[in-house]
Amino acid sequence: MLRSDRGSVSIEFVIIVPMMLIVMLGFSELYMYMRAVSAVDRTAFTLANTIGQMTSVIADNNDTTEANSYGSLWQDAILLAAPYQLKANGMVYVTFVCDPDASKKCKDMDTTMTTATPKIQWTASPPAWTNSKSASMASRISATNLLPASWPFRTGDSAIVVEVFLSYNPFTMTSGLLSGLPGQQTVYRRVYVRPRAMRAFY
Repeated sequence: MLRSDRGSVSIEFVIIVPMMLIVMLGFSELYMYMRAVSAVDRTAFTLANTIGQMTSVIADNNDTTEANSYGSLWQDAILLAAPYQLKANGMVYVTFVCDPDASKKCKDMDTTMTTATPKIQWTASPPAWTNSKSASMASRISATNLLPASWPFRTGDSAIVVEVFLSYNPFTMTSGLLSGLPGQQTVYRRVYVRPRAMRAFY
């Protein structure tokens, strides 16, 4: 009986198959997480690139009849992030930074190329997107954290900063099989562009 190998296949099956399933589920969830990160990257970059080509932005948070209104920008973000529900599980911020004068108006670009100090001119976000997750998705742009240290900012310069947040759970399938896995995560991307068709937004 000690040399008998009857039932060894069943034992191997019981041990190996669950491990294979966990590995397969892990790869699937890794792919889904990378897909969510890619969607956030695409949304932030495309939205920033689109705004950078506009000649103006209409400060209307709901109207979508004009392509360059806030309402249209928020709708664009929703479509770009699909199939992820950005409106229900995320947030978008658009911040305009420029070199203002004493009256807080953006200066005109000159040829001196002297270093200037960037200031926030305005920040916009979709007010109708208030959800249970958006409370923890405040803009990470601050007066001391406007632009990267390597970003050359000169007199009369300006920049657009787009931030995209998405709340995502990367372990929806394996959390019931393995304990201690992290739960809901916030995917965050920030993109900087220069306005190419104008000096400032009004």
